Amino acid sequence: MRIRTDGEYAHREDTIEAAANRLDCNKTHAVLVSCEVVGDVLNGVEDALEHPDLPPRIRRELAETISTRRVDVKVPETKASVRVD
Repeated sequence: MRIRTDGEYAHREDTIEAAANRLDCNKTHAVLVSCEVVGDVLNGVEDALEHPDLPPRIRRELAETISTRRVDVKVPETKASVRVD
């Protein structure tokens, strides 16, 4: 598999390098690890934010902290949801 990082896709190189730096591994391994764990991590975030002992204010603060430019975490009264752009 090839991931284009030229021209309009140059931003991908920065994203992959940032993952490799954060995971302290090479770029190929960073892509594999990221793909492997993303579903479990997002499910875990939703489950954690739905914990019955978590006060609504803390849920909202955590959702805001966890959200990024590509990950939008919502915490309505019933079920937390994570949406990835």
